[in-house]
Amino acid sequence: MAAGDTVTELDKSRSIVLYLNTGTTDANGKAIVDHTTINGIDVNATEQNMYDFAYTLGGLTSKSVDDIDVRETTELGPIS
Repeated sequence: MAAGDTVTELDKSRSIVLYLNTGTTDANGKAIVDHTTINGIDVNATEQNMYDFAYTLGGLTSKSVDDIDVRETTELGPIS
């Protein structure tokens, strides 16, 4: 396969990245934020489902949810 050849979408996947504020700051006064990635999110899940899921997980910690990102990955091929 080379540039210009016909490409096929082989697989799609989603991940949620949950950013959690630790409630502490660094030496410059900037909030320290931890993050965790949850892989294997159903590609058919709605934005509301993912948002609610992330907030539910965040609620299981003593930290507050600072941000939520959804990352989508598409595998292209064939490569050979």
